[in-house]
Amino acid sequence: MKKLSLFVTLVGALFLCFTATQAAEAAKKLTCCQEAKAKGKECTHKCCMTAHKKGESCTRCNPDKEDLAKKDTKKADKPSRQ
Repeated sequence: MKKLSLFVTLVGALFLCFTATQAAEAAKKLTCCQEAKAKGKECTHKCCMTAHKKGESCTRCNPDKEDLAKKDTKKADKPSRQ
């Protein structure tokens, strides 16, 4: 009986570790704009292109404005001309 309970506990712990790992990998998924940037291109979605022309982030594809975070750091790196 002890072996069975130990086995069930061990299987449960392994299942929890597996699901936590899967959730972490799903959270790392890149947005369409980030994938395009990684390839050295601009995002081709109409909603993203329209938003980027306005200097904004597409809230549908980038709800946390991940694409603008990289653009802001790029602008900060360039020295200003005076």
